[in-house]
Amino acid sequence: MAQLRSKRLGFAAITLSATAALVGGLTALPAQAAAPAEGRVLAADSPAAIKDSYIVTLDKSAGLKASSAAGKDLVEEYGGSVRKTFGKALNGYSATLSATEARRLAADPAVASVEQNQRVGLAATQNNAPWGLDRIDQTSLPLSGTYTYPDSAGSGVTVYVIDTGVRITHQQISGRAAHGYDAVDGDNNASDGNGHGTHVATTIAGSTYGVAKKAKIVGVRVLNNSGSGTTAG
Repeated sequence: MAQLRSKRLGFAAITLSATAALVGGLTALPAQAAAPAEGRVLAADSPAAIKDSYIVTLDKSAGLKASSAAGKDLVEEYGGSVRKTFGKALNGYSATLSATEARRLAADPAVASVEQNQRVGLAATQNNAPWGLDRIDQTSLPLSGTYTYPDSAGSGVTVYVIDTGVRITHQQISGRAAHGYDAVDGDNNASDGNGHGTHVATTIAGSTYGVAKKAKIVGVRVLNNSGSGTTAG
């Protein structure tokens, strides 16, 4: 019995030693570093965003001047470089940064905002615009008689007009309009026998009277020539 007890005591001592070594080893492992904080970059998802180009505005409370060495060093600390310094419109600069660097810079307490640089272009202005168009770009009276819209003018957009069909040969939309589906007759010829759908289509995309003058139109006829239909249709 004494020999058995001795073996048990020896095994217990080995187990305790192994446990102590394991705990010591775990304690010695370095703590996992926390991920760098990231902030919000304004207009990052815009289709006109310029890759790796940002406008940085410094926070007033930070006491940094964008033109100072310390102000410029802030961007360099995050891996970026200053392109142009602004002194009048804002306390900041344009900078080249990766998307990750920009988000990390945006989280810095010395930064008021980081905004992705955008491509801009000329806007077109239609003179002697109809009242409806004039009212779209101007809410206050008296109206100016003009309608100003982006130069893209709806290019790349396809509008489905669900109505009485569309006369796709109408001069205001010809070449940009197509038949979609006719739920009244069950075929693919969505011609307009009423006029309302064509009126809607030219209001949307007519070359003279339309809101988005370069958009494409697809006619979907769900109302008959009398302008009536069903919910199922």
